[in-house]
Amino acid sequence: MGMIAGDLAQAAMAHWPVLAREIGLDPASWRAAPLARREDARVARILLRLQGPGGARLVLKYEARPADPEKFAAAMAAHLAVQEVYAQGVPELLTFDVERRTCVMGYLDARPLSGLLEGAPLSAQAALLRRAGGWLGGFHRALPGETRVFQPKHTVGFLRSVMEEVSSGARIVAEPQRFLSCAEALCADQVLYEGRETITAQTHGDLHLRNLVLDEAGCWGLDFAGGRVVPVGHDIARLLADYAILHAPKDAIPDREVLPPEVQGAFFEGYGLVGAQDPSVELLLRNRVLAEWWGLPAGAEDRGPAQARRWAGVQALAGRVFPGR
Repeated sequence: MGMIAGDLAQAAMAHWPVLAREIGLDPASWRAAPLARREDARVARILLRLQGPGGARLVLKYEARPADPEKFAAAMAAHLAVQEVYAQGVPELLTFDVERRTCVMGYLDARPLSGLLEGAPLSAQAALLRRAGGWLGGFHRALPGETRVFQPKHTVGFLRSVMEEVSSGARIVAEPQRFLSCAEALCADQVLYEGRETITAQTHGDLHLRNLVLDEAGCWGLDFAGGRVVPVGHDIARLLADYAILHAPKDAIPDREVLPPEVQGAFFEGYGLVGAQDPSVELLLRNRVLAEWWGLPAGAEDRGPAQARRWAGVQALAGRVFPGR
């Protein structure tokens, strides 16, 4: 049975005394308040805001589920690796306990990019995505890879395998014939992305809109998944497809494109490392729309409110990216 919010908070605070002493603090001098929480079949996690002497503030994070110390250790190692070379782009990780899946970080008086985009006019969305692009450009420059020729065969090959599963019934997706038509259109464009150079870098690994937080002046990344060195389009596609599905006004997106031109221009102006015509960006951004499609429950009755919203966004966006299908 899953923990209720109070149980999660109590479990987190049970680990606080040891962690506090590790960083030279008196645990009894700090008070906790809820900051964020997620609890579902896969994840049970809570963040508490700790306030101490002189108004000092910290964040205590506890992950009850999944009970995977190795995964937690990898996430902590990834955060520390970024902190070493891009300290201005992450909250400071002060201490952690792998076995208890708990850590203490510096507090940021900032809001998730997802919340800032909600209901914002297009010009404000563009300004926010310019800042997000600036953060991602800094992150990729801090952990660079190399210039290499992009290989679309890997993405297209995997997409073909998904299409075969859908055709055979081994994988169930909503509106399968439309999905296959859109996927075939993307596969047919493989030649457009071949023989062109891209740039690689360490990937964030899970760069959705909730994993960037901003205040009036700064932007910070959270919850690094310890990704590999891959074409930069992987992180860019994850972030921008999330925006396009959930927040972009679809009538502002031209046919065969994924983003409103104003937002696309602003993001890549901030990013600066490659442009929108980079082959990894062009292919992976469109493929991400399909990946979101096949990742959602096929039946409407099986989708929660957030998934229902995402499904509606995917369908509206697919009509722009793959017109006539």
